[in-house]
Formats: sequence, structure tokens, C-alpha cells
Amino acid sequence: MSSKPLLTLQELAAQNILRNEALAISALQYLPELFLPQLLKQAYDGNHLKVLRAIVSSWPFPRLPLGALKKRTPYLETQLQVALEEVDKLLIQEVHPREYKLEVLDLRSVGQNYLNVWPGTMDDWLPKTTQTDPCCSKTVMTQPLKVVVDLQLNNRGQSRLFSYLVQWSDRRKGLLQLYCNKLQIWSPSQQNYRKLSQKVNLDYVETLGLHYSCSPSFLLNFAPYLRQMRNLRKLALSNIREEHIISPEKRRCIITRFTLQILKLESLQKLHLDAVCFLEGHLDQLLGSVKTSLDELSVTHCNLSVSEWSHFSEFPCVSQLQQLNLENVRLTGLSPEPLQVLLVKAGPTLVALDLEDCHLEDGQLYAILPALSKCFKLTKFSFYGNQISMLAMKDLLHHTASLIHLRLELYPVPQDSYDYHGTPLMQRMQQHCDELMNLLKTIRNPGRVFFGTDRCDQCCNRYIYNKTIMCNCRRSY
Repeated sequence: MSSKPLLTLQELAAQNILRNEALAISALQYLPELFLPQLLKQAYDGNHLKVLRAIVSSWPFPRLPLGALKKRTPYLETQLQVALEEVDKLLIQEVHPREYKLEVLDLRSVGQNYLNVWPGTMDDWLPKTTQTDPCCSKTVMTQPLKVVVDLQLNNRGQSRLFSYLVQWSDRRKGLLQLYCNKLQIWSPSQQNYRKLSQKVNLDYVETLGLHYSCSPSFLLNFAPYLRQMRNLRKLALSNIREEHIISPEKRRCIITRFTLQILKLESLQKLHLDAVCFLEGHLDQLLGSVKTSLDELSVTHCNLSVSEWSHFSEFPCVSQLQQLNLENVRLTGLSPEPLQVLLVKAGPTLVALDLEDCHLEDGQLYAILPALSKCFKLTKFSFYGNQISMLAMKDLLHHTASLIHLRLELYPVPQDSYDYHGTPLMQRMQQHCDELMNLLKTIRNPGRVFFGTDRCDQCCNRYIYNKTIMCNCRRSY
């Protein structure tokens, strides 16, 4: 029996129409407008290039969501190129028919839908357009076409799509304007972001990611461009390290210049810092430069000094967090007080808490339990990779009795389930996990609950009780 979903009536109708391309093209003017998005999708997917050209050239909606149709690939697909050629022909026409309404050409592939042909919340970040004179039977182009794209740049050069768009905007100066909502740059270099700033209106970038750099001086060079991103809501830095040792004075200068630009980001809501070795020792300076109340803070795979950790809860930006992620920040030996204070501050708003692989011990857990038990909105709690005894685990579960919104709970297998070498003992682990699960069911109605071992020293895999298979490194024990 086939599991293939049945086609909708619109899909069946489009399929029948596309069997005869000449007939399909001649029938376009008689088809209901609301049927065109479905026909566009199937013409694109089926590589019906002539029909695709005809649909785009007579597109009657304000938005053309081509990104929802293209495959997630750096290559410029033939279908996309054909569609862009037709849009270009429309651009160079001095006067357009009355039914012409195109304002936004959306090339974003993630989170888009081919049915989004009317302005909506997905365009709220763009400048408003007014271009129709109701007294005229023709539409005169008074504002450039907004071409929206999410960009991913790396040190091997620009993506073919971005290169095409840059050349297109050069050919049609004043007729189109490139807008980028999400910008991800790998191995940043002066060349790729200078070209970007010349062609894309950086005022409208809301998400910025800077990844994998062995030359932290790029932070210094990038500062002027960051200053232009006045509407930036999410900033992510990952794998920023130094290949060659630099002096403390130069390091301090680079970080200070960079954080001065963060001071000016008045819309910042999410800050993600992952494996930012270069910033270690100065993370408190970076967090101190954030003047907005963050919704999300993620500091992962970092080593925090005693000084950095002691100031962690003091910054105004952490007082209204909805998501806090400290995965792989080793807290062994550090005072639990900053985390306790942080949970008290953010408790009324906190929805997701990730303390995975923080290597917390019983004493630290007991210190934060009162604050944790008052995070009433919590829906996700990740606590894998902490060295907690069976007794402390039971106390932890009792303290979650009031957390009735929890839907995903990830707990460590109790330390009592390991031998002296740190190897999990299957029978003992089964006994402990079953006991904890039964206890939790008597306390409240749990959502999805999992118990995981510490990561294997050899392969770094984590065994999840009753869900995954033990790795070969540990299976012989």
C-alpha cells in the first residue's frame, strides 16, 4: 500500500494543464488569479520553462516568492534564472499594465511558502512601498523593486546567486534594490564584506553570523559595517580564534572597538557566542556592552574565568531572558551563586534552559534548586552531562513539581550507575532510570523525558536510555 499523499484538486488541475504547454500559456489569462501560485510551483518543479516565463511575465500579485521554489543549493538553477530574466524584462518596461503589482521578489528559501503572494508579517522589516496612482490606468514605477535574499558568504568567494544579483543591480541601477534579512559570513575577509556593503542595504539586516576566523582582526575591520546594521536583532559569533599569538594590548584594542559598535545596537534581542576563544577573558566586557534586554543568550563551548562568571548575572541584558544556553561551559569548581541569581532574575520569563555538559555537581545543583523551581514558564530543560547522584536526582525531580509546562526534559544518568572507571553499568542504569521515571510520574504528568550518560571519552557519543544504542567503545563492558 502506497504512503504517497493524495494530490489536491489544485495540484491535479495544474498537472493536467501542464501536459500541453501551448494550451497552458494561452489559458493563463482565463485562469483564476488564486490558482497561479500552484501552477507556478508545478511549472518550476516540472521544468516547464515556457509556462514559467509566461506566468512570471503576467504575475498579478505584489510578492513573487521564488525562494520557496528553488532548491537549497549554492548553484543558480535554470528555472530560477529563467524567472529572473522575465522579471528583468518587466523592470525595463517604462510603463506597466494596470494589473502589474510586483513590489517584492523574495529569494529566501528558509521559512517561506509559495502561497505568500500578498504582503504580510514576512515583509514587516522592509521599507513600505507606494507606487500606484488610482487615477491612472497604468502603473508607473516610482520605487525600485525590492529583491530579498538571505546571504551566505565565505572566503572562496560569493555564491553564484549573489554574484548574479550584484551584476543585475549594476545593470539596472535605480530599478532594483537588494535587501538581506539574514547574513552569514564564514571565514570573514575584508573583500567579501566590502563588496556586500556596496550592494546591499545593511540597515535591514536582522540576523548576522560571523563564523570560523583565525584572524580576529576582522572584528576591527568589520566594526564600521556592524554600525550600519541599526535593526540587527540577532548576532552570532562562532569559532573565533587566533592562529598567531597577539599581544594583550592589541587583543584589548580589537575587542574594545568591536564592543563599542555593540553598544549602538538598539534592537538586539539574541546573542549567541560559540567557541569564541579569542574573546575569553573579555566576555564580561562584551555582555556589558549590550544595552538591550535579550530574549536569548547562548554562551557555549567557552571557558569562563572566575571574574567573568562572577559578573555573569549582573548585566541588565540578562534580566528578561526567555532562552539561556550554557552548553559545554564547564562550571565545576565555580560558585553556583551567579547561576542562582540569574535564574531568580530571568525566572518569570525563562522558557528554555540548557545546562548540558556543564559538569555541575550535587552541591551546585542544591544551590540553584529553589530558583529553578520558580521558573514556572519553563518548557525545555536540558541537564545532560552533569555529575549528579541518585539522591540529588530525586530531589531535582521533586523540585520540578510546579513546572507544569515542561515538555522536554533531558536528565543525566545518576553517577551511581557507573563503575569506578566511569563506565555505565547497564543493569544498574536501567534500575535507576526506571525508578526516577516512576517517581516523576507520581509528582506530575511529564512530557518527553530522557536520561543520558556522560559522553564517551573516545567517540563523544552519548547513550540515551531506551532510545539509542550504546557505542562500540563501551559495549564490551
